[in-house]
Amino acid sequence: MNVLNPTMRLLVATMLLAIGAPAMLAPAQVTPLPAKPSPPAQEEEKADKEEKPVVAKVGKQAPNFALKDTKGKAHQLSGYVGSYVVIEWFNPGCPYCRGIYDEGVVEDIQKKVRQIDPEFVYLAINSTSNQPKEFIITQSDEFLEKQEMSEIPVLLDYDGAVGRIYEARTTPHMFVIDPEGKLIYAGAITDDRNFDKNDKATNYVINAVRSSVSGTDVAPDTVRPWGCSVKYQDGGKGRKPRGRGPGRKP
Repeated sequence: MNVLNPTMRLLVATMLLAIGAPAMLAPAQVTPLPAKPSPPAQEEEKADKEEKPVVAKVGKQAPNFALKDTKGKAHQLSGYVGSYVVIEWFNPGCPYCRGIYDEGVVEDIQKKVRQIDPEFVYLAINSTSNQPKEFIITQSDEFLEKQEMSEIPVLLDYDGAVGRIYEARTTPHMFVIDPEGKLIYAGAITDDRNFDKNDKATNYVINAVRSSVSGTDVAPDTVRPWGCSVKYQDGGKGRKPRGRGPGRKP
């Protein structure tokens, strides 16, 4: 029996070690980690993509709207571009609203603004919802017929959507839009909330149109409105009427 001497045994061990070295030295196989999903969009990016509610601002384009009047005729604000548009938030159940007709304030606007722009448009918007819609239609029509101003269309905003866009607070609350569609005035109809100044009262609506036509800045372009609160579907919560009742003296 041949027995390897120590020298041979060392040589064989060295050879075996050399043969096994590649396997021992081979790099470990690394399994790549799955790619992480892309992070969700930032809240700011989402907000930018969401459509923001449009609110009327003096000096900016007046938000467009489409409403039907008490006769069923459709009206769209954008259809009146090229003419001055005066909008009155209207409720014949409000003594202040009745007062501006009884005292000839609306008639004065009709007469004087039409002298400036024969094609000007006067719209009354009724956002009242504390009564059945049919009653509101009948009440509006009968009131304007009695005033002999039935040519004024009363647009029905029963759900209050347009009123909230324009932030209409009172009846009356007036808005003046120039022929380019820009809102140039918002607020009180006059400075005579008690109807006792007669011809000394300042009519902000007429002044706004005159200033616009002359190319001068409308001043003031915003005046705190007075009147009864608009009776929205939330129960009519709003500001209390400003000033004394029509016809009452200080």
